[in-house]
Amino acid sequence: MKMTGLILCTTLLLSEAPAKVDSDKSIPKKDYCVSEQIGTAQLGRISQITMGADDTLYALASNGKVMAFDVDGSLATTIETGMENTTAIAVSADGNVHVFATLTKAKKVKSGARMRTVQVPIGVECGTFDPTGKPLGKKLLDNLKSAKTAHFVGDTLVVADLSARALIFMEAESLEETGRIKKGLRLCCGIFDFCEAPDNTIAISNLGAFKLQRFELDGKLISEFGKRGRGIDDFQGCCNPVSAGYLPDGRIVTVEKDPTRIKIYDANGKNAKKIEGVEELVKGCSFIPVAVDSLGSIYLASDTKGYIVKCVPQD
Repeated sequence: MKMTGLILCTTLLLSEAPAKVDSDKSIPKKDYCVSEQIGTAQLGRISQITMGADDTLYALASNGKVMAFDVDGSLATTIETGMENTTAIAVSADGNVHVFATLTKAKKVKSGARMRTVQVPIGVECGTFDPTGKPLGKKLLDNLKSAKTAHFVGDTLVVADLSARALIFMEAESLEETGRIKKGLRLCCGIFDFCEAPDNTIAISNLGAFKLQRFELDGKLISEFGKRGRGIDDFQGCCNPVSAGYLPDGRIVTVEKDPTRIKIYDANGKNAKKIEGVEELVKGCSFIPVAVDSLGSIYLASDTKGYIVKCVPQD
């Protein structure tokens, strides 16, 4: 399957001056534009996206289907996991695809004068598949209550557990817990996302605090930036950013919802510039997954539109 949708690239300046070269990375700081849509009318409701080896883009639908797209946007692989309530996906260094499903049980709760039944998260099941989609087994992660986002960072599996309001660190092979970050997290709107940052660190989108916070894997806070406000360097709305990613040259892309706003900061979290031309991806306080490939292309998913928007650096 080839990419569909209009090519929307225009000359969009992210700086008043000509692009400069990062003295540390020696990579030109290029402008960005919206390029195309990937997976139109095929993905359904998207829970999460992530990058694998060779810039393969993986999209996880809420019905358990996983689709892998080559760098040119063509469909490479479809994995029918057979799992329900799938909410997170991570690709390990060996190329295996790990899909996380949140298990629930029915519970009666009082709502005003009435009792109603709700589904309460009770645990997480992880299904593993090889790059061709062959099932390799499933495992119950009973130290987790839910899984919103997951990434392999070196030899560590990191999972965002919304129900526990904690980021959980586990040894990648044994899946035994090695630590967690809980203090200071102000989560909102049922959203809990993080990304891999430079040097095997992680950055949490602490949206209720209007900050992006970078941590060591032992839970030590390294840096943070952001505050609530209406300026371009600020984060708007009831709670933002909902997601973030690091570009190859060290800059940081952040994603805001309600309204959709995609910005690129320098490596220190300053001098934000908005990427123009990105459509309104979600309604209200909804999650917008983001992924970045090795070429610096930015991928944004919509759980309602059923496709992925690609933004590319311009020459």
